[in-house]
Amino acid sequence: MDEQLSLLIELQKIDVEIKSLTDRKSQFPEMMAALERRRAENRQNLDTVKESLQTAQKNKRERDQDLESGIQKVEKLKARTSEIKNNKEYQALLKEIETAELEIKAIEDEVLIIMEKIETEASAIMAAEKNSIEEEARIIADQKEYKATIVKIAEDLKKAEEKKQEMISHIEPSVSERYQRLLAITSGNAIVEVRGESCPGCYMSIPPQVFVNVKKNESLNTCPQCGRILYYKTTIMQKNS
Repeated sequence: MDEQLSLLIELQKIDVEIKSLTDRKSQFPEMMAALERRRAENRQNLDTVKESLQTAQKNKRERDQDLESGIQKVEKLKARTSEIKNNKEYQALLKEIETAELEIKAIEDEVLIIMEKIETEASAIMAAEKNSIEEEARIIADQKEYKATIVKIAEDLKKAEEKKQEMISHIEPSVSERYQRLLAITSGNAIVEVRGESCPGCYMSIPPQVFVNVKKNESLNTCPQCGRILYYKTTIMQKNS
């Protein structure tokens, strides 16, 4: 096989690797940002549960005050019995006391419901705190894994770039420039393996004589339509690949 063609085939493999590594690396900022969103959501979930408990506790304090006010009201009403002068006033006072006591009973029932809610919310907080700690641990582990992967990708990229520069140093400048131009306009697919009498890059037919030359792999042959460099994988190449 032509030496320059062989070098270009290997160079493109390196460029494919570099693109793959670069694409992977570009995904990590969003992945790290997603972890921070998870962390914020985790904290928000815990805050929401805590706020619910605080609201229930506030409601209980308010109803406790209402209950205390109701009890004092009944005591004051009962203290007025000695001031009653006739049966009509007495019946009216009894009615007022009864109404106040019914209000107290309603508040007591409401307080019991609120206390049950406080107990439920307290249990929910314990569960939420446990989940929050576990989720934070998972987030930290993911961040650690992502950072390690980023470092590894950076190392692999450096090695691939060094390997690429070493490979380019053995390629004729004009051939290298031609390859780089093709690489830019063909989305990293400057060199293609021909398996039939058509270009795998643009799917157009290859003239018979060009196809004959491509199969020899003795020079750089290009697709007349898209300009990609063509090569033919021989049996020896297949065994070595």
